Formats: sequence, C-alpha cells, structure tokens
Amino acid sequence: MKKIFTLLVGAFMALSANAKEEISISGFTPWDHCTISGSTIIMEENYKGGSIPIGRDMTSFDYVWIKYSNATGSPNFGITYDEWLSNANWGPVFASSTAEMNGSGVVGIKIDKKTVMTHGNAETDGIGIGDVYGQHVQQLTIQGQGGAAQVTVEAIYFGSAEEFVADGGDVPVRPEPGGSLTLWEGSLVYNGWGVSSTVPAKYFDVAEIGDIIYCSVKDVGSDYNPIFKNINDYSDLQGIENFLKDNSHFEGAIGTEALLSFLQANGLRFQGLGFTLTKVELRIPANAAVKGILVETQKSNIRYNLAGQRVDASYKGVIIMNGKKMINK
Repeated sequence: MKKIFTLLVGAFMALSANAKEEISISGFTPWDHCTISGSTIIMEENYKGGSIPIGRDMTSFDYVWIKYSNATGSPNFGITYDEWLSNANWGPVFASSTAEMNGSGVVGIKIDKKTVMTHGNAETDGIGIGDVYGQHVQQLTIQGQGGAAQVTVEAIYFGSAEEFVADGGDVPVRPEPGGSLTLWEGSLVYNGWGVSSTVPAKYFDVAEIGDIIYCSVKDVGSDYNPIFKNINDYSDLQGIENFLKDNSHFEGAIGTEALLSFLQANGLRFQGLGFTLTKVELRIPANAAVKGILVETQKSNIRYNLAGQRVDASYKGVIIMNGKKMINK
C-alpha cells in the first residue's frame, strides 16, 4: 500500500511539474504577404505576420513564451486581449504586449491579470466591463516590425513563472539600492518620428516610485529630442518626474503610483529624433528604502520566492538566495 501511495504521489508531482500548456504552431494562420514552411514563418514586407487563436481565460498561467531560432529582421512575438484601446494614429486597436526576437533563444510576456477591461470588445459591445485582460486572451501573434523578417518556432507555452525560468526565461529581480537593472541593450537609430521601441511590462514588476529610467545615447544631432511615450496611443507619458538629458543620456523618475501601475501593465515606449539609443536601465536610488529581502540576502542560505516572501528549503520553484536567482527542485 505504501508503495502504491508513493507511486501516486510521484505521478501527481510529475503532472504538477509539467502543468504548462503547449500551443501548436499548426494553428498559425498567415496574413497577407506571409507564409509558413513547416515551423518557419516568413514575413515578406513591413508589419506582416500571422496569429494563433486562443479565445479563452488564461489567468491560471503567469507567462506565455516562445522558443525560437534563426530569427532575422527582429520579428515580434505578441499576445492580444479582447479589449479596445484608442490609438491616435489608427483609432481603436486591441490591447496587446510584444517581445522582440533575434537570433535564437526564448522570450516571454507576463499575462496581464491586473488591468481591468474598460468597455469590452466589438462583439460583446461592452458586456465585458469589469473583467481583467487575462480572462480574455484573443490570440498570439508573430509579426515583423519594419521590414522583411523570418523566424523558426521551436515551441510556444503558457505556464508559471517557475516553468518559464526553467525553459531559459528571464524574470527580473530588483537590484539593491544604488544598483541597476538592464531593460534593453543594443543600437537603435532614431532618425524619424516613425521609429519607436518598447520595454516589456515584465521589467517594471520590480520597479517602485522614485526609481529612475536611465537611457544611454550616442551620435546626438542638432535635432536631439527624446520622449517617453504612452505605449497605447503615442501620447506623452504622464508621471515622469525630473526629466534630464545631455549628449550621453536622458532620464526620468517614476513619479506616481498611476504611472507605476501603467508601466507594470503595459511597458514603456520611446520615440524621438536625432540620437541612437544604446541602453535602457532601471536605476535604484542609493537612498531607496532597504527592504528585508535586500538586507538578509547577505546571510547564508536565506531563501525568498519571487514575491519576496521568505521560504524554507522544502520550497520548490524559483528562489533568490544570497542575491542570486536559482531553481530549487
């Protein structure tokens, strides 16, 4: 009897450890000027791509992520919710979040289970008021963002934060006071108002009011004009305080609770003229309040989960111990 019980417990744990749900690429429907060969998606022109329908409540999961290879042209992996937003250029558009793909790797998007729908979708004519985005996942998308692009899809999953990290995903950890977290690094030339880029919402999960968004730049021209923008409608972002700029950087502090909540739900867009963006960081002021998790990480073998709660050695999943993130199996 004991042996049978042990086997049943082992089977249950195995099922729990593999609770993530795989989404088949066979459901991908190309839009115009996009084709799929096996699991390779080829986007022939600007902003072409396709989608995989979901159409159900996904609040039981924390992240959706894609494993990919041979990505060229910086295509985006995205999730779309059944919620309309107003966009100054295009009118009503569905709410969405995206993550850029380059080369080979894994990128994920945290499912928005905080933002409440304001007026439902076109089909329900507002019946969805009061529901959260995560209950109304419309589709996943793979789309170019400014030219021809392609990517080979290895796998797509919905799952927990622990499962995402186990697959190679990046879940941010808040730095200590005086430290910084890199949100993006590369080289993007802002030579026209049509150029923009975004920082995914997941990186702001560890942000607090007073933290500084610090952007390094080079090749500054006479028309140098960087702007923090609303990711949904291209309006200027409200709540950025103490904006400063010089020929090497521009920066601004997260000044309000409303802005922090917006960034955690939507992410951040940049737009501007006359510069090349090379790095975006979240800088923690040196005089920021030192929390228990930051004080005690100096002690040996003290463990915390991603919510900052202290756990013991039996806890399974992603933990932070001695200032480092690891998986305890």
